Amino acid sequence: MSKIIRCECGFVANGDTDDDVVAAIEAHMASDHPALLAQVDRHDIFGWIERA
Repeated sequence: MSKIIRCECGFVANGDTDDDVVAAIEAHMASDHPALLAQVDRHDIFGWIERA
């Protein structure tokens, strides 16, 4: 089952595993929202995962 994380800006990160989707949203945040990424703990990001 695919996993997704929806960003406030409308970007949707997806992946087959929790690690895949977290890596995808981290990459997005690094390029588009670096200040936010600096404030968020990686463990918090895992809490944003939804099943697609």
